[in-house]
Amino acid sequence: MNDCKNCGMNYDQSEYDFCPYCGQEAEEKMADSVEEAPRKKIIKKEKPVSPEKNKPAGNKLIYILIGLAALVIIAAAVSAIFIFSESGVTVPDKYATIQEAIDAAEDGDEIVVQVGVYRENIDFKGKNIILRSTDPDDPAVVSETIIDGGGSGIVVSFRSGEGEGAVLSGFTVTRGSGIVISGAGSPVIEKCIIEDNTAEYGAGIYIVNSTPTIIENTIMGNSGSLGGGIFIEEASPWIEGNTITGNRSNMGSGIAIIYDSKPTVKDNVITDNYAANIGGGVLIAVGSTPLIEGNMITGNYAERNGGGLYIDESEPLIQENTISRNQAANGGGIFIVNSMGTPFLISANNIEDNISFIAGGGIYMQGSTPTIERNNFIKNESEYLGGAMAVYISSPVLRLNIFESNQAKDVGRGGAIWYSTDSALELNDPDDNTYLLNLPDDLHQE
Repeated sequence: MNDCKNCGMNYDQSEYDFCPYCGQEAEEKMADSVEEAPRKKIIKKEKPVSPEKNKPAGNKLIYILIGLAALVIIAAAVSAIFIFSESGVTVPDKYATIQEAIDAAEDGDEIVVQVGVYRENIDFKGKNIILRSTDPDDPAVVSETIIDGGGSGIVVSFRSGEGEGAVLSGFTVTRGSGIVISGAGSPVIEKCIIEDNTAEYGAGIYIVNSTPTIIENTIMGNSGSLGGGIFIEEASPWIEGNTITGNRSNMGSGIAIIYDSKPTVKDNVITDNYAANIGGGVLIAVGSTPLIEGNMITGNYAERNGGGLYIDESEPLIQENTISRNQAANGGGIFIVNSMGTPFLISANNIEDNISFIAGGGIYMQGSTPTIERNNFIKNESEYLGGAMAVYISSPVLRLNIFESNQAKDVGRGGAIWYSTDSALELNDPDDNTYLLNLPDDLHQE
């Protein structure tokens, strides 16, 4: 037996020419000369090695790469979990109130507000940011994402020259003085419900010296003195695709347009608004020149004048509207006054089923010279004078209109048109207007 000088293990040297434990040759064998012929054939046994030492180096690299890939997959999974768990909501996830989020925002930011009631009065403070509900296209989300003004004060303010990048989208704005836009601003108000607000001017939306875009909103149940739904002064807003309904005021219950304003009012539904005095649907006054086009102006009421529209000292272009089922003492559909020097145009409208309790079921005019052409006057009624039209001290131009089934009831006169002796109708020769089934007659002057 021999003790290995390398590992110290004991083994039979007659059986092995090397240590079977570590592979070290016997010391005396290592000292033999190379020339000396071996006494016997040496049969070496394989050196036992551990499994880990027996693996090629390439396998280790593979395992390292597999491990790194696993780490990458785990990291990606964790990141994905974080991303998908992120709601994308700014309020109340990141800020407790809408105003806190606005204060922290910079131009170009978007603030997303979760469904809920936010009892605050907010101010955009001149920032061109988007403020929206989680889904402005979902009526349920809009009706349940509420900015509540708490019964007083402006609910949403744009008073610092905000531009087109300032957007309010998909909220219910209520219980305050509505929305105020001033300071030469041009923000966008879209897809909101603006309801149950109260203010002397513009209870729903007040616009002065600005050019905002007001699109696809419902403006309803607001009340004030002038402009229950929208008030416009020295301004040129774009107002399109809104429903303006159930608002109340003394004058201009749906929309009041005054003092050199030039708005575009297009493709809106203006309905069921009530004026205690004048302008149930729309009031246009004091040098204003709006475009009123493609609207449904229906079912509005004024105690005195202008159930659908009231026009005073202004030059509107009124075209391609449906003006129907409106009521007033004078001018159930349209009332026009003090516009002798302003030859404006009323063209291609359907003026039908309007009622006046005194004169001018479709149109009443006094001291005015509008051009009225290619309109359909159908089934308008007056209790006394001018089923379709009553004309006092005026000189309208009438061309290519259809007057059908209009009526001056009871002791009335002028089923189609009644006009005073100090008025003149400017008609083509021959008259190219069409008169059908008007009662008790077509034209009556006195």
